[in-house]
Amino acid sequence: MRKERSGRRCSKCRREFALEPKESPFGLHDLRMRQLAEKLGDGRGLRYTTTQLWYAAGRKKLPDPQKRYNGVRVFVTIAVVLFCFFAMVGRALPVPVGLCVALVAVAAANLLLRRYRTRIMDSVRIRIPVDFKVFQHSVLQRWATVYRFPPLGSVDESEALPPPVPQPRFAVLCPERSVLTCLAANDVTRRHDLALAQRIDQLPPAIPVILLHDASLPALRFAEQTRAQLAPRPVLNQLTPRTVLAKGALLRLRTQPPTPEELAAAPRNVLSQEEFDWLAAGCWSPIAALPPARLLAMMDKAVDRIEQATDPDRHRARMVGFLSWPA
Repeated sequence: MRKERSGRRCSKCRREFALEPKESPFGLHDLRMRQLAEKLGDGRGLRYTTTQLWYAAGRKKLPDPQKRYNGVRVFVTIAVVLFCFFAMVGRALPVPVGLCVALVAVAAANLLLRRYRTRIMDSVRIRIPVDFKVFQHSVLQRWATVYRFPPLGSVDESEALPPPVPQPRFAVLCPERSVLTCLAANDVTRRHDLALAQRIDQLPPAIPVILLHDASLPALRFAEQTRAQLAPRPVLNQLTPRTVLAKGALLRLRTQPPTPEELAAAPRNVLSQEEFDWLAAGCWSPIAALPPARLLAMMDKAVDRIEQATDPDRHRARMVGFLSWPA
């Protein structure tokens, strides 16, 4: 209980707590941090970055657009009722008439709000409520001070990436350093003979490229430009808006809607109307929020797809087809 841990110290064993849920960002405490670390490790000791930990800690604290809509409904209902109440108290309206007016006005206001429900909910900006630097200072540094080491399994993306493999078969291009750090920390570079790059000029020549980026309008433009610059090299794009809309578990954020000029530059040839509307509302999903297990599974699938597309033996096999047991 709070009174038993004054000064962030247990009153019985006198051991110090790293985090106080009443004061720490996201309401974190020590047990919750360990649970997050175990979940990111996926029960098999996967390494994760501090950015992935930040997203994992903050995703349950995101603003809820439905709550905003419900709050507007409650506010309007109370305002209408109070107006009618004071009108009846001031005898501007007889009590029976005032009650009828209140009921009709509340019903009309709710019908009107229901008509604009989507617009009200879309006006809510959805973002992680605590800045990453605040999280680093108030949580990670505090944890390292008390326990003498960072959270179990975490890696700092400011550390240098490992040297590239001698003869990479594929390259990964991702502007987010956190993603590349996670891949390197989990030995994906050696397992798939990958080269990691944050910029196009860092890519080795002549090998297929796996492109990792946010599901956002700027990221899609970046992908289109990258594909044009690297043509005719195979470029496999990952985490599209279609993927986010199909998988409800992926983190969805919403910022300021793009300008008409930005929407006009959107690659409409690769977007459905649903995807375009989602992006036009300012929605996006960060690639850095993917937990390590999902990110590694995405990489395995991408490598397999490229191998199927570039392997001549697999190409001949697809031309032949396959045989099933006669039925």
